[in-house]
Amino acid sequence: MKTIRLWKYFILALLCPFFALAQNQGMLFTNDICLPSMLYMLSGMQNDIFVEPLIKRWRPYNDVVRFSGSTEYSRRLQRVASITDPVAGSTVTLELVNQDEFKTVKTLTSTIVVGQAGVGKDTVIVSIIGDSFTNGAFFKDALLEKGYAPKTKMIGLREVVGCPGQFDEGRGGWTLKGYFSVTNQRTQAYNGFWQPEGKYRYWGATAFWNLVKEFSSDPERKWSFEEKYNASRYHSNAELFDAATGYKLNPAKNDLIYDNALESYMLYNGSKWKKTAYEDFVWDFDYGKYLSMWDLESPVILAEFLGLNDFRNALDPTSIDFSEWNVLMEKVIASYLKAVPAGRFALMIPSTSCGILDNMAGAFTTKQNACMWELRKNIIDKFDHRTDKNIHIVDGGIAIDNLYGTWFRTDPTFTLPYSGYKGDGRIAVQFGNPHPFQNYPTMGVSLAAFIQNYRKQ
Repeated sequence: MKTIRLWKYFILALLCPFFALAQNQGMLFTNDICLPSMLYMLSGMQNDIFVEPLIKRWRPYNDVVRFSGSTEYSRRLQRVASITDPVAGSTVTLELVNQDEFKTVKTLTSTIVVGQAGVGKDTVIVSIIGDSFTNGAFFKDALLEKGYAPKTKMIGLREVVGCPGQFDEGRGGWTLKGYFSVTNQRTQAYNGFWQPEGKYRYWGATAFWNLVKEFSSDPERKWSFEEKYNASRYHSNAELFDAATGYKLNPAKNDLIYDNALESYMLYNGSKWKKTAYEDFVWDFDYGKYLSMWDLESPVILAEFLGLNDFRNALDPTSIDFSEWNVLMEKVIASYLKAVPAGRFALMIPSTSCGILDNMAGAFTTKQNACMWELRKNIIDKFDHRTDKNIHIVDGGIAIDNLYGTWFRTDPTFTLPYSGYKGDGRIAVQFGNPHPFQNYPTMGVSLAAFIQNYRKQ
């Protein structure tokens, strides 16, 4: 009997550290879900709600999301639920359930807002500010090709590829903070929003406009990636600048430009350009000045789609400081609504799904997903429930399939299980992440639904 007791204590002693570890892990991490108060859906088509974007961690062996509410689902699966015939005012209810004891950890409800696809006789003016997702025209299929939001006119400085007369404000690799800084180098995409206060107008860098004109006249030349990526799509504005000098052809008093050859800012005094300094001016984000300088129509809807470059590679998802980002976003909103008081600002929830761990870049995608989920929650916490002030949340990221939303390699360098392998098996290896190119057509659906709901028919 004594031997049995000794063995019992010995086994308990061995197991105690594991019990303690499990308890500590339980204390350190609690799963969570988040969803905006409104979900914009388009009539007559399948609207998908993927679980990975809205859950803090995708852990199907522990926690699942169950779908209910007053809406009618066309499918309710482990990773996705779909609504094919959305009804305005119906609800989507989510339950986060832990499967150890089948306890409901959290319940959320969101109201469906429906936009009628294909309806609209009058032109609706829309603009989108963003990063590579906007630069790659995630909106193109839904807004400009499928006719979901007919007679949409997009304004901006960069022409949408394949859509003459349609423009956006997408700049690949940019953060929100980038829109609050001056661009004065040859391969820096011109930022028209960052302007000196008062009567002054900043037009960019001479070397940049030289590059734009050179590129637009000979796009097939062997350009570097930076040259092509940053100078392309500005060609319609290049006519304002001299091909030889990069200066404005018909400057007005108080125009400001950066001369790269002189390495100096130049101010036009009404008769000639004179040297000045960046520090001689007070700078800020000025949407109204941007519109007036470039003679752009005021968009009734301004959508913003940023965040991936800001936070995807944060060191610790649990300790990200969003305070500066929130302040800058408030400035963008205030500047737009000051310029267009009757306009509606759509803050789009960006991608929370950066792909799977088997990817060509070797990126730590699960950690990136966690970082982006924290931004998702921050956007909902800080900017939701403000429709009375014409500030809206549009969940663009919820339509992204974390598993199949990106492209896969076929190159055996990555996909062959091991060297010399002769079988038919292959490893599914993603590339292009965190860009869900496959999902771009569906990512624009929620924005189309938002436009259709609020446009004047």
